[in-house]
Parts: sequence; structure tokens; C-alpha cells
Amino acid sequence: MIDIFKELSDYNKYFESQLALSGTILGLIIATSTFILQSGFASFQYSRSMFIKYYVHQSKFIFLSLAYNILFSLIVLYLSISSTTLFSFHIIFALIFSKYFLDFYSHKGYIETIHSTKYNPYKNGILKYFRYIENLGYIQNIIIYATLYIIFFYPLHFNYAFKLNEHQVFMTTVSCLAFSTLVVIRIIPQFFTFSEQEYKSKTKNEVIDNIEVDLSKENEILKDVLVKNGRNELLEQIETENFDSLFINMPNNKKEAFFVINIEISDKNIYEIIKEIENYSYEFLIEISNIHIDTNSFVLSYFIKIKNDTKTRNYFIRTNRNEIDELRKKNNKPKDFINNISNKLIDELFRNI
Repeated sequence: MIDIFKELSDYNKYFESQLALSGTILGLIIATSTFILQSGFASFQYSRSMFIKYYVHQSKFIFLSLAYNILFSLIVLYLSISSTTLFSFHIIFALIFSKYFLDFYSHKGYIETIHSTKYNPYKNGILKYFRYIENLGYIQNIIIYATLYIIFFYPLHFNYAFKLNEHQVFMTTVSCLAFSTLVVIRIIPQFFTFSEQEYKSKTKNEVIDNIEVDLSKENEILKDVLVKNGRNELLEQIETENFDSLFINMPNNKKEAFFVINIEISDKNIYEIIKEIENYSYEFLIEISNIHIDTNSFVLSYFIKIKNDTKTRNYFIRTNRNEIDELRKKNNKPKDFINNISNKLIDELFRNI
């Protein structure tokens, strides 16, 4: 056993001190997080939502680790419950903490990915989630999973299965306190690191007259993330399983993300063409709505060339992040999702199909 976890002669005294100390640190975390989330990113010109979400994820697992210390100290001091019940509470805390902890590092990996030459080739949400963590590097990954093991699962080796005693709670609270203290120490330096990162991302000749969000820069970030996610149609004309030719142009736009989508299709009837456009639009809109930037309005403007048709057909969709979030809760089929978008302009060839 690690020396720091050696048995104590008076656990009550320790848990009383732990209760007071964890409460103090929790208050400090709340004050710091409130400042950062409310006004700390006011000077950021773009990607504020991405960095704010970083601190939201971080606050969740810090609050939970300190809540563990406070609640389990209270249980040991003032309640008499079985070791099996205590074990169950411990496992619930461990699983929730692990989820919040990995959410944080997945988002951190996301930030690392879009500010580097790394990429994420996966479309599946779970694979994409863990690929962002992997992009942080092998050493960081070892630290992440070792931290989870040491804090919540290492103490379980020192008792019978499915039981937890006060010494194991002591071991966990020591780890949580040390972990929380390290995170608190790093919060402010991390903020200045992000400030520097945001500053370096600006063009050299850029002059800032105010602190309004620059959506043209946001759109550059959006395009970069989509390319790193495997959307090569933003770089060059490609052939896919569903389209003979696919190319997307993103003109400069300071108000919204505007995608001009050029498609060529042959050997498909009108019903199949509509289905492919609905499927592509659904996947594309869900993907861009999951990218953490400050752009909230999106336009998909299709120019569709069909074999043996002399006219170029149009299919226009304008939506926003709120509408996408609401529709995805109610519609899990692409056709229903697209049909319920309020702002569409569809070529007469595709109407009422």
C-alpha cells in the first residue's frame, strides 16, 4: 500500500478536517468558475463557446470529486450504513465521475485537434469521442486512465468484494482532495493559455475595433474541423457512393455559415435523389451543430445536375443550432428531420415527393 494511504488511529478527526477543507475548496471553485464563465471570455473574439464548454466540463468533475469528499465524510461521521451500501454509493460516484472526466478530456482533445494537424476520421459518435482523447497523446492518455483507477478503483483492492470501509473512503478522499487541489492550481494558468492560443489564431494584420464575434473567422474554424473530420468535399471535387460528383464551397460570410453544395447525379430516379439529399443534409447538419463554435446559423444551398436534365436544380435549407437541436430530439429519420425545417426553398421538380 502507498504510504500516504496508511491507516489512521482517528478517522473521525480526519473526516472532520476533510469536511471543512473540501467545503472551502468547493467555494473557491464556484467563485473562480463563475468569474470565468460569466466574464472571463468577454475579450475573446471567436470560439468563446468552445472554451466556455471546456470549463463547464471541468467544473462538473471537480464539483463531483469535492461532493464525494463532503458527502462521504458526513456519512462516516454521522450515519451508520452497511459497507455494501457504501460500496454502491462509491461505484455510482465513480461511474458518474468517469463520465464527466472523460467528457472533459474528449472536449480538450477536440480543442487540441482543431488547433493542430491532427484529425478525427470517425463518423460514429463513440469512436469520435475516444479518438479526441487519443489525440491528446499517449502520455496524457496514461495519466487520464491512471487517475481514474487510482482515485476510485485502487482503494477497492483493500477489502472484500462489494464492500467499502472507512479506510477505503479515507483513501479515496485523500486522492480526490489532492486531485482537486492540482486542478484548482491549474485553472488560471489554463485560462491564460487559452487567451494566448486565441490571440495567435488571429491574422497578423487584423485590427479589432470591438469584441463582437467574427463569424468569418468562426467559419474558417468550422471548415477546418469538418476537413479534419474527413469532409474532403470541402477541399476538392470527390466521387461518393451516392453522388457522381460532390464539391462544397464556403464563401466568406460574416453572418452565417454558408455552404454551396455542387452535386452531379446519374442513374437515380427523383425519389432516390431526394432521399440522398435528405440523408446527406441530415448528417451534415447534425455534424456541424456538434462543433463548438459561435456560428449558430447554417445554410445548405444545393446546385444539382441530373443526367439528361438540361436545368440545374436547386435545394435550399436555412436553419440554426436551436432548430437543429429541437428537431433531432423529435425526428430520428432524415426525411422527417428535413421536412420539419421551417426555412426551405425546393425546386419544383422535388416538391410533393
